[in-house]
Amino acid sequence: MDFRLTEHQVTINELARDVFSRNGNPERLVAVEAGAERIDRALYRHLAEAGVLGLLVPEEYGGAGLGLWEAAGVFVEQGRALGTVPLWETLVGGVLPIVRYGDAKMRTEWLPRVASGDVILSVAVDDVADARRFGARVRAANTGRGPRLTGTVADVRSAHLADAVVVPAADERGALGLYLVPTSGEGVRRETFERTDRGLACDLHFDGAAAEPLDGGPDEDRLEWLLRQAWIALAALQTGISQAAVRQAAEYTSGREQFGVPIATFQAVAHQIADCHIATEAMEATYLNALWRESTGRPATAAAHVAKYWAAEAGDRIARTVLHVHGGIGADVTYPIHRYLLWTTQLTNTAGSAAWHLEHLGDLIDEGERL
Repeated sequence: MDFRLTEHQVTINELARDVFSRNGNPERLVAVEAGAERIDRALYRHLAEAGVLGLLVPEEYGGAGLGLWEAAGVFVEQGRALGTVPLWETLVGGVLPIVRYGDAKMRTEWLPRVASGDVILSVAVDDVADARRFGARVRAANTGRGPRLTGTVADVRSAHLADAVVVPAADERGALGLYLVPTSGEGVRRETFERTDRGLACDLHFDGAAAEPLDGGPDEDRLEWLLRQAWIALAALQTGISQAAVRQAAEYTSGREQFGVPIATFQAVAHQIADCHIATEAMEATYLNALWRESTGRPATAAAHVAKYWAAEAGDRIARTVLHVHGGIGADVTYPIHRYLLWTTQLTNTAGSAAWHLEHLGDLIDEGERL
């Protein structure tokens, strides 16, 4: 295993850190949360101008032509800053499957506009009932005018903003595939609701909605591939959230005094924060292992389950501990630390809970897959 970053990857991380730090502050988050869209449009524009939105877009379509390894570091920085933009949804949920499975026409239509920040994409992976062993709730029928989708996918993050969504669906033979659905077409209805993290998501209802098949590229289980990318990206995002939360807890307890000394010197406090720090190290190691295996062509499904399990289980434990050591101010919604709990609570159950991933990991081990 070699988790060392190249000089180029370090530069990308520093670029993302600079963009997020220049655009992130608690007052701005309050304004975004109070808005109708729940997106920081200025931040999204700055990410496009810095080339971050084009990281995974091939060079011939106006991007940098890089991979998930480079994007993962950006997700960590987004988590640290709580950047309120649909980044993993657009890049991992939308761009990656279009690059891998889309035809030239689809790539030409969508990828340059992603790189320029003119479109937003999303993906229907929050509803784990769409995963292979459970079947798909959406059906794809070939009507002679191309595929038409019927059914419902639940909890599609940022779908109220998305110009198109990647949706898993089963065809007439029951075979699962991926389809790109423009949200402006007929037969698409969005039912929007607020999520735990104060973002917005939609239940998408399809009634003969036009779709484009993502059926090119390698002959493989396309849904499983997409889920692996999403699990790794989400684990990286949660790692950044948890690291920032622990850092803020350490700073707060080092400055908060009782009996004339910082409360960080009390063993009951110090040990809890130390446990949280160790957990973030494990989260980072497991997502990097999954990323390394995926990027080098090794079997990565079990490693991706491990990464997402650690992100969900340890992330939740860290968020609650951090809130606890802040005392009463941790429950004050005008103080920023509570947002790390809200984001973590949402991500814990995004694309599978800790228990869900543990169950699937056990099945894989029983089938003989090595970690």
